[in-house]
Amino acid sequence: MSIKIGAVLGFFIYIFSSGLAHAIYIGDLTFSIDSDKAYTSKRILNNNNAARIYRVAITGIHNPNDDENGYALGDGELLFAPHLLTLQPHAGEYFKFFYHGPADGKERYYRVSISEIPVNDYRKSGLGSSKVLLEPIVVLDSILVVRPRQIHFNYSFDHMTGVLKNTGNTFFKAIAKPDCDSTEEQGKVWYLRPGDEVSNTMLRQRGDKYIVYNANFIKFSEECQ
Repeated sequence: MSIKIGAVLGFFIYIFSSGLAHAIYIGDLTFSIDSDKAYTSKRILNNNNAARIYRVAITGIHNPNDDENGYALGDGELLFAPHLLTLQPHAGEYFKFFYHGPADGKERYYRVSISEIPVNDYRKSGLGSSKVLLEPIVVLDSILVVRPRQIHFNYSFDHMTGVLKNTGNTFFKAIAKPDCDSTEEQGKVWYLRPGDEVSNTMLRQRGDKYIVYNANFIKFSEECQ
């Protein structure tokens, strides 16, 4: 039996099943390989009270949407290690992902499915009982973004119309707050892939507006000082 507890909807929206909230934990569901790097790592944490086995499956996708049809990866395009992880209760370890694909100006997306498998599929439910219970296999989806090897970061913003567009070839995160004293939680967040644009009334309002790119905060409007 397999239960999928996580999914990436739209670009990076996560839906979580609270009934399995103490199972697998992998941190951010979107992670990336920077343009000047050949690999990245993802930490897996076993939040269960029993040992679990973890394995990875990777599918290439054109757009990070739930209904996206996957494609087969090229030979050696994206590799990972180890093949399997066995983690004791509340222990953590890393999967590493290595990119050996084309070194061009195209951004690439991969759906990384991590399965959490009970070490013992069957267990007795009481002394002297022959009843067996099948524990579920839990599958959590995430998105790995490989930034272009030949990267071009750029954007355009029209304050009058409230339109922000990604005119480069790599994704970024945009944050807009409703006024200069607002917190980030009160604002809106968008992830824009190359060619994506967003139009929103908050982008026309007076408030802090930032692009987050490579861990840098870039202010794209100067209403607040």
